Amino acid sequence: MSETAIAILPSGGAAPQPVDPRLLELKQMVLAAVVSENSKRNYAKALDDLFVFAAGRPLTRTLLTEWRAAMAKLAPSTANVRLSAMRKLVTEARRNGMLGAEEAANLTDVPNIKQQGTRLGNWLTRDQAKALLAVPDRQKLKGKRDYAILALLVGCGLRRRELAGLAVEDIQLRENRWVIADLCGKGGRIRTVAVPVWVKQGIHAWVTAARIEEGRIFRPP
Repeated sequence: MSETAIAILPSGGAAPQPVDPRLLELKQMVLAAVVSENSKRNYAKALDDLFVFAAGRPLTRTLLTEWRAAMAKLAPSTANVRLSAMRKLVTEARRNGMLGAEEAANLTDVPNIKQQGTRLGNWLTRDQAKALLAVPDRQKLKGKRDYAILALLVGCGLRRRELAGLAVEDIQLRENRWVIADLCGKGGRIRTVAVPVWVKQGIHAWVTAARIEEGRIFRPP
């Protein structure tokens, strides 16, 4: 049985070949589904890089694994954004009948690159974190806001500046999970941060009660 594949033609090189129109259409669908302009640029670059790497070969799990390995010199966060763009492309291919659900799952199952770091400073234990999160009175509007703030700090590891500038539009649903998309952090580094369900629930409770639909999430209650 042959390996699952999507046909790809490269877009770069000295004598570039035309890209399959269906693939270009899928790429535009991916970009149209992304709100942030930074994400659009990053996803477009990621897919173009994938097309060039494929060099006319079918998009198979083997090729994707090779592509992942070729990104070893990149920062893990950068490589993972590119892998996310690839998964979105495969998802659009499945939605448009180019792939079956099982075939798409096989392609999107290529894992992210682990991000390793050194723990610095003092870290709360699980019990200490629970005790901290229990302090705000969530029956009150201010308590809902304070709980959401603490939840993001504890559950997502945001810096104070990142937290203060966080907007409703920054929290997006990608591949069935909530994330803070294209968060600009220390040194201008762009990263995507996963948002646990319990953190998203805390944010939802606050913005709903405060009637915040757009713009910055945290404001005076």
